Amino acid sequence: MNDFSRYNRQTQISKIGLDGQQRLADAQVLIVGAGGLGCVLGAHLAGAGVGQLDLLDHDTIELSNLHRQTLYREHDIGQNKAEIAARELSKLNSEITLRAHAHRLSIETAQQLCQTADLVIDAADNFAVSYLLSDTCAQLGRPLLSASVNKTYGYVGVFCHNAPSFRAVFPRLPTEQASCETVGVTGPSVGIVGSLQAQEALKLLVGHASLSGKLLYLDLWDYNQNLIDVSAAWEDQHSQIALISSTEITDSDWVIDVRNPAEVESNPQTFRVDMNQPLAQLLDSIPTRKKNHRIVLACQSGQRAMIAAQSLLDQQHDEVAAVIPSE
Repeated sequence: MNDFSRYNRQTQISKIGLDGQQRLADAQVLIVGAGGLGCVLGAHLAGAGVGQLDLLDHDTIELSNLHRQTLYREHDIGQNKAEIAARELSKLNSEITLRAHAHRLSIETAQQLCQTADLVIDAADNFAVSYLLSDTCAQLGRPLLSASVNKTYGYVGVFCHNAPSFRAVFPRLPTEQASCETVGVTGPSVGIVGSLQAQEALKLLVGHASLSGKLLYLDLWDYNQNLIDVSAAWEDQHSQIALISSTEITDSDWVIDVRNPAEVESNPQTFRVDMNQPLAQLLDSIPTRKKNHRIVLACQSGQRAMIAAQSLLDQQHDEVAAVIPSE
């Protein structure tokens, strides 16, 4: 047994103890998203002595992040989030292994990283990422701990392993973007949800999870909460948005880029695009599907492509796919 004296206050809890601390030390956790949630839960898991943390985020730190992304400082602006988070967490606990992955989550990297993880944590605030992680974890038999927060509302849930998938619980995407960048968020709301996500992660790793098959929904302005039983949720395989890589686009697909013209001009897709129709226009005027053509939606991150795909599904287009970027 290792010397766990630094974790004495934690091992005194009977539900953890020395055996639980050993489980934490042996665990490998993948955290997708090093934003507000990732900063909070990363600090808690590093402090708790989780043996290896893999941090994935392609994004860079911005001034508007600092009110809720507590690992970063003004002099970190412009640098990659995963790399700076790993640096800061190593200062908190030099005994654990930290690995930064400064790239987007793709279909290929999701398989590689989830395969070796004991627990996958979704802290990305992106439905495309959540769906991809759900599909991957369901296939590999890994638990997926997901949370999201915007304005002053949030949720935490455990999916896939001994529980319904994320797709089953959230079968229909919103038809508008509702991220922190578009609707705002308070720092304390992120801190509370991130701390709850970290608490559930520790419970999962020591074998005492309580949110499998349940969804904890929080109103952090009026301090209301609901614990919703979602154990009976199931996936409708006939009404799903397919997630594909650009290499899976076929000659018969009809590919629509839903970015704005300026984005398309400054950063063209690396694959064939048949039509450019910005998301807002697409939602107002759903195209008529060409006979025997699957409609494939694309954007920069996958988020707008997913929203567009959901709108097409709502209009009875039954062959719809969204491209998950590989870089």
